[in-house]
Amino acid sequence: MASSAVGLPMRRGAPVLARWSQSERSRRVFLIVGSVIVAVFVIAAIAPQVFTSQNPNALYAANPLSLPSTQHWLGTDELGRDFFARVVYGARASLTMSVLVVAIGAAIGVLVGVVSGFAGRRVDDVLMRVVDLFLSFPGFVLALALAAALGRGERSVVIALSIVWWPSYARLIRGMVLGLKHRLHVESARALGAGPLRIVRKHMLPFMWEQLNARVTQDLGYALVNVAGLGFVGLGAQPPTPEWGSLLESGLQYVANGWWLTVFPGLAITLWTLGVAMLGDGMAGFARGEGNVHRR
Repeated sequence: MASSAVGLPMRRGAPVLARWSQSERSRRVFLIVGSVIVAVFVIAAIAPQVFTSQNPNALYAANPLSLPSTQHWLGTDELGRDFFARVVYGARASLTMSVLVVAIGAAIGVLVGVVSGFAGRRVDDVLMRVVDLFLSFPGFVLALALAAALGRGERSVVIALSIVWWPSYARLIRGMVLGLKHRLHVESARALGAGPLRIVRKHMLPFMWEQLNARVTQDLGYALVNVAGLGFVGLGAQPPTPEWGSLLESGLQYVANGWWLTVFPGLAITLWTLGVAMLGDGMAGFARGEGNVHRR
C-alpha cells in the first residue's frame, strides 16, 4: 500500500515531465532558429555591405533581366541593377518602417490602455468607444486610405499604419490592467500611498511585460506584410529606394521572363515573418512553460 502510494505520483508526473521536456526543446529550437533569421535580416538592414559590395542602384545596361549567376546571385532587374543588392538593401526601408509602426503603435496603445483601465468609468467608456471606432474598419483598408491622403512615402506609411495599430494594444493592455488593479499587491501598494505612475511602473508592467513582449515580436511580421502591401500599391518608399513591396510590384510586370524579381522579395518577406513568429512563439512558450513548472 505504501509503495503504491509513493509510486502513484511518480507515474502521474512522469508523462507530464516528459511532455514538458519535449515542449521545452521545441521552444529552444524556435528561439534559436527565429533568433538566427531575425539577426541576419537586422544585420542586412543595418550594414548591408556585410552581404554585398554591389551598389543597388548601379546600372548594368548590357545585362537587363539576366538570370541568377555567380556575378549576380539573384540576377538583374529590368534596368540591369544587381537584384541581390536590391533585396538586401530593401531590408533597411522595410524593417525600419515595420519597427517604427510597432513601436509607435505599442507606445500609444499602452498609454491609452493604462489610462483606460486605471481611470474611472467615464474615461474608460470614452476611450474604448474611440478604440471600437478604429477597430470597426478593416485595418489595411483604413491604412490605405490614410496613406493615400497623406501622400506617398515612408513617413506616410509609418503614420498611417501606426494609427491603425494602436487600438489593439490599447484593448489588450486595458484588459490586463483591469485584471491586475484589484490584486493584493496592487491594493497594498495603493494603501501604502503609492501613486498611479508608481503602481503601473512597479506593480503592473512587470506582470504585463512577457505577454506584451511576445505580442510585439510577432507583430513585427504582420507590420512588415502591411508595409509591403502599401509599397506594392505604390504608397511606400519611392524609387530608386529599394523596398520589398515595391520590388514585388515592379517585378510583377516581368514575371513571365523574370521570375526571380517576384520570388526573392516574396521569400524575404516570408522568411522575416516566419523568423519573428518563431521567436515570438518561443519567447511566449518559455514564459508559459516556466509558469506551469512553478505551479507544479
